[in-house]
Amino acid sequence: MFSKILNTFGARALSAVINLLIAIILSQYLGPAGKGIQSLVITTITFVLVFANLVGGATLVYLVPRHAPSLLVLPSYLWTILICLVSYFILQLFPVVDPSFIIHICILSALNSFLAINTSVLIGKEKIKTSNLISLVQPFTLIVSLLVFFTISDGPWIADYIKSLYISFGISAMVSMVYYYKHCGKIRFQPLTEYRIIVIEMIRYGILNQVAHITQMLSFRLSYYVLDHYHGEAAVGVYSNGISLAESIWLISKSISMVQYARISNMPDRQESARLTVRLIKFSVAASLIVLLPLILLPSSFYIFIFGDGFAETRMVIWTLAFGVLVYNFSILTGHYFSGTGRYYINAISSSLGLIASIILYYTLIPAFGMAGAGWATSLSYLITTIILMTVFNKENKNWYKDLMPTIGDFNKIRAELKNILKK
Repeated sequence: MFSKILNTFGARALSAVINLLIAIILSQYLGPAGKGIQSLVITTITFVLVFANLVGGATLVYLVPRHAPSLLVLPSYLWTILICLVSYFILQLFPVVDPSFIIHICILSALNSFLAINTSVLIGKEKIKTSNLISLVQPFTLIVSLLVFFTISDGPWIADYIKSLYISFGISAMVSMVYYYKHCGKIRFQPLTEYRIIVIEMIRYGILNQVAHITQMLSFRLSYYVLDHYHGEAAVGVYSNGISLAESIWLISKSISMVQYARISNMPDRQESARLTVRLIKFSVAASLIVLLPLILLPSSFYIFIFGDGFAETRMVIWTLAFGVLVYNFSILTGHYFSGTGRYYINAISSSLGLIASIILYYTLIPAFGMAGAGWATSLSYLITTIILMTVFNKENKNWYKDLMPTIGDFNKIRAELKNILKK
């Protein structure tokens, strides 16, 4: 298991470095306002993707060990197409982004959803290394495409970014399909009665799981739209860079949680799953704190040097988010414990309550305090969601916190795992 976590962390770390370079390129070429438009576009794609995953998505990880992949992927593909068509008309009615981007957002969301479906099936089969390889294709092809378009075009435009997204999402989706065929075989049509049964189960789990994701995404990214409304696109550009850097510490917990989710989904013993979760929380929080400290200590001049003029307040944004992103490590791993044991409703309830708090906080703090208010509100939202999840976790796992203190045995286990990996 440790080798899979290490492989996942390595892939995600490399992906994070590439994404940071992408953020730097976009910030330097487009400035705060252009970066703000880009953030609104990619955030809107993410929201569409969350609804597309109501059937399919992460719930496939739980369902794949229990059903044939062929039964799962076709309904997921069809649902994605339906949601992207519906999203086109909804975005026309509520233009949270420039109307010229809407058709591109819907097509790109469909490509990204196909990619997510295929990789979720692979994770459900515990093909973690394959999934990690696929995850690197998208940022790598995106940064190469951006550099090419920005070099050959008359001037760097958002349109160049959109074209780069088409290339990166399209290639990634095709690569994921190749690996799906390799590990799962061809997609075979099944009798309609079998699809009816499986679709009901997919919707049941999918709605509970995606309610958590939808409310979570709204809690975390609604601040972009509120900040844009009150303070403009430039503020969104600076804030988006700050929140991306602060949330980069989740690279560790999300690398762990992907392996944890796949493992717990295949484990029958819930108590053992809880013990595994606590051990992973202990390691994740300690490692995340080590990563977070340099981000807090770096001066504003560093962020100006990296992103360009107009990004001095990036440091302030990181400071307002620091405590919340550190605490949220508990939520990430505990949430995957509940998902891995099939109890998606717990995550849905905690995220929904966090969203209610977020909406109140955003409309209270952002108009008056701008980016700082957005950071404080988001950080408090992380904290509220974490408190709710840990309260539920504590009810069925009394005194779990006593195992959080590192022991000599923990270090010995890590050292032994590292030795095994090096031998291989």
